[in-house]
Amino acid sequence: MTRMGFTISFMLVILATGCGGPKYAPDITLTQIGPIIDAIAEFHNLYPAYALLSGKETFGLDAPKAERVEPSELTRQVENELLKELDAAGVFSRVTRFDPHPDVILSGRITALHEHYRPQTWALIPDVIPYVGIIAQQLRMKTHVSSGEAHLTLFVLKPTGEVLGTYTGQSTFNETFNPTNDVPPGARLNRALSEAVHQIQDEISRDVKLRKLASP
Repeated sequence: MTRMGFTISFMLVILATGCGGPKYAPDITLTQIGPIIDAIAEFHNLYPAYALLSGKETFGLDAPKAERVEPSELTRQVENELLKELDAAGVFSRVTRFDPHPDVILSGRITALHEHYRPQTWALIPDVIPYVGIIAQQLRMKTHVSSGEAHLTLFVLKPTGEVLGTYTGQSTFNETFNPTNDVPPGARLNRALSEAVHQIQDEISRDVKLRKLASP
């Protein structure tokens, strides 16, 4: 390789590794409440809606320079987070990927999981009119807006396939703000995701039918 070719290759590597934007990683937070239901739950797959898999609707984070996460990978990450948090919260006596004799089977659907994080239209005007930024700062105007939704459904089934219950959680947001490192792109989506799963957790814990599912 010539010196010129080496230099070009080196610069391409630098550009490729140094220009990455935010990358969304699901993070669910639940409050420990149990164990509530004395049953071993075997966790199966989550199934995203077709519009999420096809790209018709945003799945994950839509933000300037955000790194795209493939739908299959994002689904796997949500599954792992959901399993971990349901098990830690004590909704069931144990939640696992496999058990030789589970009391119930968990499966679910992701209807929506997205955040659109962007600067407000007027915040782009300083590129043309320099004083707009100063005026906005003086008036304490919020420069950015973020909107999105988390919508999930969890099914609890007997090992035979009979559905015992369907539990849904949904949370939306639409906020204006000035960006900070404490609340980066994706943080609001994780808050909505946690709220949606908390609704599911609450519905399951109050279901009298499930609370009678004591392990033999």
